[in-house]
Amino acid sequence: MDIFDTRTMLAAVEQIHTPSTFLLNAFFATAETFDTKTVDVDIVKGGRKLAPFVSPRREGKMIERDGFTSSNITPAYIKPKMETNAEQLLKRSPGLNPYATQTPGERAAIQLGKDLAELNDQITRREEWMAASALGTGKVVIVGDGVDMEVNFQMAATHKITTLTDKWGTTNADPIGNLRSWARLVAKDSGRRPTHVILSGSAQDAFMKSDSVHKLLNTRRVDMGMIDPQNLPGGVVYLGFLNDPGIDIYAYNEWFVSPETGLLEPMIADGQVLMGSSQAQNKRLYGAIQDVEAIETGMVEAARFPKTWIAQDPSARWLMLQSAPLPALLEPDAFLTAKVIA
Repeated sequence: MDIFDTRTMLAAVEQIHTPSTFLLNAFFATAETFDTKTVDVDIVKGGRKLAPFVSPRREGKMIERDGFTSSNITPAYIKPKMETNAEQLLKRSPGLNPYATQTPGERAAIQLGKDLAELNDQITRREEWMAASALGTGKVVIVGDGVDMEVNFQMAATHKITTLTDKWGTTNADPIGNLRSWARLVAKDSGRRPTHVILSGSAQDAFMKSDSVHKLLNTRRVDMGMIDPQNLPGGVVYLGFLNDPGIDIYAYNEWFVSPETGLLEPMIADGQVLMGSSQAQNKRLYGAIQDVEAIETGMVEAARFPKTWIAQDPSARWLMLQSAPLPALLEPDAFLTAKVIA
């Protein structure tokens, strides 16, 4: 078996444990791949129409379909690569028994697996960042080498709360009342009942200062086994369930290294609250892999495409993983974002 064969590497990628993907799993569970470099983004604005009355002796009434906006979007392309040189393949990898007998090929396979996992983690973390941006702002701004674009999912302005009269953590704050009001707004505009409230670290601190929260927050879902904290991804803390408005509360403390500043930044902005419905029909959309080898092997329709090649001078093996992802917020009014502290 050739470990550097594309299909072998693709099978390895599919078995890799991914970093924290709480937002993707909660709100973008369905994935769809395309064999074109563009993807169809159909944004739905639901209605609550009543069927009209009519005499049985009259014609049936024609009903207009609920409106939606269809866009043809080219997702941003991602293609991180890294070098595996001959020296790395010939010497012992960190953590291996120095007395173990391994062939250069076996060491190469171990190194390949580690490198594929690293590249896949970086792409997955970028997808989680895109999901956080879509949920937190209603759009995704994509800026990089040769790309500068914005994908706007048309989240209603009333679902982007930027100011609160009484910030959370202050004397007159009413976080339970705020969540109840926002949940009603989401249900009214989208027809979806919100299922999740996700707090940033600072929003969590302010939320837990409220006496009403301690009185009304029900943590028995953990005791009853409905929520298993052990199965939550890294950075996620389950805080409890609010019977009114009937929603689970989580805190999400996950970070990423900004490519612009090189500094750690929170996945959810400081002081931000996200509310949304896991029943919304969002999707992870993947455009075609734009690579000659992918075209020749009939693998353009894929979420990931690994490839490797050897450079002669200096001698090195290169590994690259390609993807064209877009977490698409197809029911934007089923979500709401709010800035709750100063």
